[in-house]
Amino acid sequence: MATQTHPGVLRLQRARPSALANAVAVAADPALVVTATALLVSLQSASSVLSGLGWALLAAGFCVVLPYAALLVMLRRRVVTDRHLVVREQRRWPLAVAAVSVVTGFLLLLFLAAPQHLVALVAAMLVGLLVMSVLTHWYKASFHTGVVTGSAGVLALVFGPLTLAATLPVVALVGWSRVRSGRHCAGQVVIGGLVGAASALIVYPLLA
Repeated sequence: MATQTHPGVLRLQRARPSALANAVAVAADPALVVTATALLVSLQSASSVLSGLGWALLAAGFCVVLPYAALLVMLRRRVVTDRHLVVREQRRWPLAVAAVSVVTGFLLLLFLAAPQHLVALVAAMLVGLLVMSVLTHWYKASFHTGVVTGSAGVLALVFGPLTLAATLPVVALVGWSRVRSGRHCAGQVVIGGLVGAASALIVYPLLA
């Protein structure tokens, strides 16, 4: 199927411009959300602030920096047509590379005896990533919604359920922004959120 006539591209082209939806998407970029969550969890569980920063940087390096660097290389080589991966079929290679990077980071954190809560967070992210990678063969679930929902779940487990008063409105806003901007349909947003929530609430407690 030509990229120009792909359903995801057509939905994006039909969407009315929205500065707010675009701003929400930038603020809730999975790279930023994952990095912030890793930092909060690491600082809460590490023996010192400096140690917490170091562990968070290590986790972010494998969970964010390397996958995004690989995506940029694929973009330059035209393996993918845009960094947002609007075309579902183009998600496969970036997700495969990201999975290898996150697995490597997870094993390294285990080997170096990183704070258990951070290890559990990376494990939850890895499971979510693997589930989304499998789903991608048939359905373009929203990574923005999945990541922000998963982060909300982990933060509630780490800092208490009262954090949901702040994070749930953010989850709803992100979901709205993905539909409003034409990046996803409502079903893709819901499925992404369910995967993120399940990964956080099931996997994280097993290892934390």
